[in-house]
Amino acid sequence: MQRPPDSASDLKALQAAFGRSVRSATANPADLQLLAGSDDATGFGQRIDVYRNNAWQFFLTALERTYPVTQRRVGADFFRQLARDYRGQHPSQHGDLHWIGESFPAWLADRMAGTDYEWLADLARLEWACEIAVAAARRDPVGLDSLGRFDADVLSDLALVLQPSLQLVASPFPIWSVWQANQHEEPAAPVDLAAGAEHCAVVCVADRVAVYRLEAADYRLLQHLHAGMSLGDATEAAASAAGTLDRLLSRLLGWAFGEGLVVQFVRASPA
Repeated sequence: MQRPPDSASDLKALQAAFGRSVRSATANPADLQLLAGSDDATGFGQRIDVYRNNAWQFFLTALERTYPVTQRRVGADFFRQLARDYRGQHPSQHGDLHWIGESFPAWLADRMAGTDYEWLADLARLEWACEIAVAAARRDPVGLDSLGRFDADVLSDLALVLQPSLQLVASPFPIWSVWQANQHEEPAAPVDLAAGAEHCAVVCVADRVAVYRLEAADYRLLQHLHAGMSLGDATEAAASAAGTLDRLLSRLLGWAFGEGLVVQFVRASPA
């Protein structure tokens, strides 16, 4: 039986060997011998296999649950291979399985760069935004009538505090359409990837995740408001041919208040 480590450095070496053995497809014989000590390394390796298989299944299941649409689009077998390759470069660094997929969209962007599947990385970004929204705090929303307590001459100087769960994702590909088409059990209708850019807002209110597709001008305005700009400055910055400034602001505010996205008003900090 292996004796306890003599020092902190010995313990660190044992922990590193165990981690490598659990994460790798096959354990390094030197690591197994270090872990086994005077025991039979072969028999010890069989016991390690149990830990290795469990760790891999936990990792794969967590990634599948985080990226169900991405998995559906590439197929279970290819997703499994992607998961193995991703895990090799991004092993879990947290005790919470929620964070396993944090680096997956950026990793997938590198993996798919220059191929016909670059859009998958943006789809994964949208799915990760849903995960972040679920884990975020919820705050009670305020109604549009709350603006009535402010004098008209200060309205343009107000900034909106939005739900902590709000996530914004834009892509040159129709990722919302792909995501939406894959929310049911039956086979998804094909989506024309040449359909153009889509702009998405993700938020969790009333214990449900909602994914919205926004007009480009509305998305830009929401970006500015989310960054803490005042109503006046945000509207000027987002102005476009989509309509007059008043119409643009009125449309977005009606939607934002109606969906419970606004939680507070504050005076905007000077630029």
